[in-house]
Amino acid sequence: MTSFFRAAAPYIASALVFAGAARLAGFFLGPELAPAPGAILGSLWEITRSGEVFGELFTTVARALAGICLANVAGVSLGLAAGFVPGALRLVSPLVAALQSCPPVVWISLVMVWAGTGATVPVVTVFAASLPLLFSATAQGVMGLDARVLAMSRLYDAPKTRVLRRFVFPAIFPHWLAAFSTVLATGWKAAAVAEFFGSHRGIGAKIFWSYHKLNMEDLYAWALTLVVLGVVLECGLIMPLRRKAASGCVRGAADA
Repeated sequence: MTSFFRAAAPYIASALVFAGAARLAGFFLGPELAPAPGAILGSLWEITRSGEVFGELFTTVARALAGICLANVAGVSLGLAAGFVPGALRLVSPLVAALQSCPPVVWISLVMVWAGTGATVPVVTVFAASLPLLFSATAQGVMGLDARVLAMSRLYDAPKTRVLRRFVFPAIFPHWLAAFSTVLATGWKAAAVAEFFGSHRGIGAKIFWSYHKLNMEDLYAWALTLVVLGVVLECGLIMPLRRKAASGCVRGAADA
């Protein structure tokens, strides 16, 4: 029981800080702009009881995962090709840096012009935001391979599939995992931002319509839903992935 309270203490403290901040905001701004925590929780209960929150959560997460999966396929494939040709990587590195520096609003604006509003906007935004990081991580992992191992595999005419499975993939895995955990941490936020501007479904769209109607209880409730999603992903998936990536890097350094 003591260990349970010790583990839950940070979350309880964070919830109390949020509740105190909401009370303080209500004192200065008034309940019309900053509703009381009870009103926010009541609105959250209503959208949860009706099942609406689950559908919108699924939509946002599905769009984020679609963009991340597409970015993985393209980023790993292109990163493998560029990693084996260092000259090509040097040539495209300025382009990768330029893509990585583009804020999501750039892609949102362009996709809305090209394809209109809808699911395409968040998927393409997440894809564009994730691709450079996955590409760079994969290419750097390939460039870190021991050239003697690759030369030996060519000398003995080892099957390329075996070389990839036994040498290349284990070498790039820690690099890819570190990039993948970062992409997971940011992908759902990029999807929500894209939905706010360019979609009629998803949590981001719900936040937009609540803002548009000045329904502050719903606005805070949907924002709280997004925060809870982020906490669950961070603690349940992203932090374990980062620990695994860090332990892989430590093992790799020890083996070297």
